[in-house]
Order: sequence, then structure tokens, then C-alpha cells
Amino acid sequence: MEFAERPGGGYNEPTVEFKNNPTIENYLHLRRSDPDAEIEISVFGGIDALFAMEDELERFGFDPQTVASIFDADEDAVSSLSLQLMEKIVQAKELTRDGETHLVRRGIAVPDKLIDWLICAMLDSLSWNNELIIHRDLIVPIRERLGGPNPQYQQTIDAHEKRQAAIWLAAQMKAQGTEPTIRGIAQHFAVAPSTVARWFPGTSFQEEAEKLSKFFDKDGNIEWPSKPE
Repeated sequence: MEFAERPGGGYNEPTVEFKNNPTIENYLHLRRSDPDAEIEISVFGGIDALFAMEDELERFGFDPQTVASIFDADEDAVSSLSLQLMEKIVQAKELTRDGETHLVRRGIAVPDKLIDWLICAMLDSLSWNNELIIHRDLIVPIRERLGGPNPQYQQTIDAHEKRQAAIWLAAQMKAQGTEPTIRGIAQHFAVAPSTVARWFPGTSFQEEAEKLSKFFDKDGNIEWPSKPE
């Protein structure tokens, strides 16, 4: 039998229930009620959808034939359409930076809702065709729509990593007899001094550097304290 198929053909009961009400709440209920149930989740796509969207697709430069191919989870079509979406997103960003306005209304930029629909259609096609391997070309526009390559939490992680690197550098400098400064550390990491100052409120910069300096010798080499016998 195919995935989520019942004996004799057709979708099994959990799949039918989900497709009749494809909400996150309903899916969660069905999965929690029967963790082993096979549920086919696609709700986007199909030939009727293509006919309904054909004018909109052509208006923004998308080939309906390519879109039809993604419904079959065609790898080349998914890659081609994903790259085209990225090009459209980049073009819109560049025009916005140049001061252009009303891009969607003028038919210059693709509306976010169309980008999202195409991404959802590509994802759903993987479930519909039971081809659950996602192309990297598709991951990139998904990530862009979810916040880009540098979302808030990633900025927090990067700041934490740079703070750690900064304090170890300051400690190494202290061990070598050089007094580290906020400005010097900022220059090393190519950030503003105010950024480094935010990493180390109050007197924590010098205090932490002093504590860690014991892990370096006078030449700046790591020298871990020996364990007591």
C-alpha cells in the first residue's frame, strides 16, 4: 500500500480528518492521539490550483509548466523555481535600497503571499509524492522567509561567541604584560567600541580578563593549571 492508504484504496481515516481540517491544532490532536498513524499532509497544489493561479504566476514571470512540475516533486523544477524565488527576493531588496516604492502594486516585485504559496506548494509536493528529501535550493528561500540568515537568536549566539573570544584575547594580552582596552578589542573584532562595552557592563571586562589570564604563560601560550596529585 501507499503511504497513508487504507486497505482497498483511498486515504486512511487520520489523513481524511486532517485534510478536512488542515489546522495545526487538528494535526497535533491526530498525532498525539495515535503517534503511529500515517498522515498525508499536503493541502496545496494540484491541477485546479495551477489553473486558478496561472494568470498570477505569469504576471510575475513564473512558468506555469515549471510550477506544474513541482507538484510532482520534480527535483530540477524545485531547484529552478527556488533559484528564481531567490532572484526575485534579491531584486526586490535592491530596488527598495535604491528608493523604489510600491513594487508589488507596479508588478515589479513578487508579493510575499505568492512566494509563500509557492514554497508551501513545493513542500507539500514532497509529502504528496512521498519524496521526503528537501533540496538545498529550497531551504535557502524558506530560511529567508523565516527571518533570513541572521535572525535575533543567531545574533545573540554570535554576540556570545564574540564575547567569549574577546575575553580570552584580553586575558592573553594581560598574561603578556599588555593592558587590554575596550577600543583595542573592538578594533581586533572589527566592531564598535560601544558593542564591546555592552558585552562587559561595569568593570566585568578587566575582572574577567584578570581571572582568565592565569591560563596563559608570559608568552601568551595556553598553560592549563596542573591537577593536584
